[in-house]
Amino acid sequence: MSLNATSPQEPKLQLCVLHVVRTYDLTPHMRRIVLGGRDLETFDVPRNALGPYIKLLIPPKDIEPEWPVLNDDGRLIWPALERRPVMRTYSVRHFDKGNCELHVDFVMHGDRGVASAWANRAKPGDSVGLWGPGCTTTQNIDWYLFAGDQTALPAIAFILENLPATARGEAYIEIPAESEKQTFSKPLGVDVRWLLGKGETSALQDAVKAASWPAHSRVFVWAGAESAKARSIRSHMRAQRGLDRDQMYILNYWRRGQAEGGFGYLD
Repeated sequence: MSLNATSPQEPKLQLCVLHVVRTYDLTPHMRRIVLGGRDLETFDVPRNALGPYIKLLIPPKDIEPEWPVLNDDGRLIWPALERRPVMRTYSVRHFDKGNCELHVDFVMHGDRGVASAWANRAKPGDSVGLWGPGCTTTQNIDWYLFAGDQTALPAIAFILENLPATARGEAYIEIPAESEKQTFSKPLGVDVRWLLGKGETSALQDAVKAASWPAHSRVFVWAGAESAKARSIRSHMRAQRGLDRDQMYILNYWRRGQAEGGFGYLD
């Protein structure tokens, strides 16, 4: 019998069109875009979610988009290719239900990549589609281990801000420069350690593999990173630490040289 378990949650899925309320830079390479709209009155995410996510429908540049619709089976029906938005997965950084505002953080790569290019030019009033949310939760955990590169930072920050005050554990976050550090609330018992790396180093995997936790603890590992790093961490936790599948949630956030859709998140 497992000591702890993840369970997929089924918050109400919504397909809607939101608008940009405001944008601002958190760090030199992380931009926050706040989205709003009346449809967010019925949107929600569990506060104990392990990195809740949404699918953003990025409209094509300089073309009026045609948004997908849902069929009777709840599946998306896409319009013609030339006016079709591109779907990309992003973490929910914060949801302000009272003001119907959804905060989404983007790692900025200039115009390299559909989502980064859109975030670079987004201005108040611009439209973007949303399909979601989705999430997983866990319970009865004594010790948490979090790990991620800069793309996973919004998810880790959301989780830490919403953990119980009594939670204990460690979080390792790899960033390309000191200037990319962020501040956010967390339980006193969770230690956040920043690692400097440009993406091709093994600093994140090395830190995770060297991590220890109290004996006989109910442990849960959450990680998100480039697919090679995520696979290395996943393999280590299974083979060397003996963790079961439901004691970890390790995601391939991206794969070098490939766009979303060209790889699996949990492979």
